Amino acid sequence: MKLYHVETQEDYNALMVELEGQGYTWISGSSPTSKELVHWKKYGPETVISAAAEVLRYGNIQYYKNEFPDTPIRKYKAKNSEWARNAEKFATTWKEVMESHLIESTGTSDNINNPSHYTAGGIETLDYIKAKVSDYPSYAVGNIVKYVSRYEHKNGIEDLKKAQFYLNDLIEEMEKGA
Repeated sequence: MKLYHVETQEDYNALMVELEGQGYTWISGSSPTSKELVHWKKYGPETVISAAAEVLRYGNIQYYKNEFPDTPIRKYKAKNSEWARNAEKFATTWKEVMESHLIESTGTSDNINNPSHYTAGGIETLDYIKAKVSDYPSYAVGNIVKYVSRYEHKNGIEDLKKAQFYLNDLIEEMEKGA
C-alpha cells in the first residue's frame, strides 16, 4: 500500500491523473479523475490517498497515521505547480528588465549578498526564514516584486540586485525540489 498526502487541490488533481494513468480506480469503480472535487473538499489539505491493489481510497491524514503507523505517508507535490509556472514567467520578465537596464551583478556588494545586519545572533536571517516559512517561494516572489517595484524610487540598481538575489535563490530552491 502507498499513502500520498496532498496539501493542495492542484496536488490532488495531479496525483489523480498520475494514478489513473497507472490503472487505479476508486473503490466504487469510478476513475480517479471523476471525483476530484468530492474527495478533496471533504478533507482539504489533510487529505491522504491510499493506493493498493489498483484500488484507491481516501481519508484524513490522522486516520492513516493511527491505522497504519508503520506505513510512510509520502507528500505528493504537482510537478509543475502554479508558483513554479509563475516563477518561470517572472524569470523571463526579469531577464528582459535586466537586459533593458544593462545591469550586471558582480556579487561583491555586502548589502546585497551578505548584509552584516542580517547575521546578528549567529544565524543568517534568510536561513531562519526558510526554516520557518512553509511557503518560501511566495516569500521570495514577494521580495522580488517589492524590489523591482521600488527601484526607480528608492535605491536604484541596488534594489534591482536585491531582486536578482531573491530570484537566483528561488531558482536554486526550485531546482533542489525538482
